[in-house]
Amino acid sequence: MNGFRKRQLVALLIAVPAIAGLLLLAGSAGADPSVSSKRAEAQRAMDQINQMDRQLEEVGNRWQGAFYHLQQTTGKLNSTRVTLGMARKSLSTARHALARRVISVYMEQGNGGDSTVAILFQATSLQNMIDSIEAAQSISNHDAQVVRQVTVFSKKVANQATALEKMQARQRVLLSQVTAEKNALEAKKAERQAYMKKVKSEIASLLAEQQRQAALAAARAKVTVAHYSQTQVSTQITPPIGAAPSSSVGTSVVQAAMTKLGDEYVWGAAGPDTFDCSGLVVWSFAQVGISLPHYSYDLMSGGVPVSYGDLQPGDLVFFYGGGHVGIYIGGGQFIHAPHTGTVVQVSTLSGYGGGLTAARRYGT
Repeated sequence: MNGFRKRQLVALLIAVPAIAGLLLLAGSAGADPSVSSKRAEAQRAMDQINQMDRQLEEVGNRWQGAFYHLQQTTGKLNSTRVTLGMARKSLSTARHALARRVISVYMEQGNGGDSTVAILFQATSLQNMIDSIEAAQSISNHDAQVVRQVTVFSKKVANQATALEKMQARQRVLLSQVTAEKNALEAKKAERQAYMKKVKSEIASLLAEQQRQAALAAARAKVTVAHYSQTQVSTQITPPIGAAPSSSVGTSVVQAAMTKLGDEYVWGAAGPDTFDCSGLVVWSFAQVGISLPHYSYDLMSGGVPVSYGDLQPGDLVFFYGGGHVGIYIGGGQFIHAPHTGTVVQVSTLSGYGGGLTAARRYGT
């Protein structure tokens, strides 16, 4: 076997397990929709909690109002009951005074037919007795007026107490209803909070698994990039199975981008330690002397259009209609800075962002 054949065989034997490993990882991007779905669930729960907070604020205000008015009514009722007790005591005192007056008049006038005793026995009511005694001038106008005034006042206070008791009963019912509504909302809010905590725990688990898969994908992606570098030792060597031939520019861009794996996503950043999606592209191409615009839509409008089947390492791949961009590395994978809260990582083209929108090639 000549040297050329040997080099072909070595390249093939090295490339096969690497590409096979990359194909096995094709499903790893499926974790991202799961995380997105869970985040959407958590957001919905948070929106519900926020809505309940607003409802609780409104119900809480009504509860405070109901409680305040009940306290006010109870205070007035207690005060009115004290006043009523005093009025009844005053009425009793006035009646006793009136009775003593009647007895005194009786003792003074004897027991004639027109005496006070006769009037007393003939009276059909207290008021009738007072009127009769006044008519007979057997009691002073002052004594009669005192009894009359105290009687009227006692009735008025008693009516006020009755009205306040009815109001208090209504307010107690209202407070009970608002309290039940408030308790139900608080219980529902606690339930939503527990659910959101559970979803966040699930998200953390999914992200941990996704990071593990991303680290594995990145490690295997480095092997793929190394194969492309090896194929450039001789232009006569056939590229690995499943991989398109790569240009030196594309391979260098991929190698530069791969050094940034794990760096934090920061919106508007273009290196050297933080990146957004187009910022990673700009920085990686700058390492090979190519200046590109820091805007994904401008990047998609330039370069040379590339079909999905002709993708090479270093080609730019676009998602979400051009709102997101990454750098193709081969084997169905690309490197990118996804969004806030993530880091520069390797993902698969399959299923990401609803599918590939476009691809462009620069530096050819």
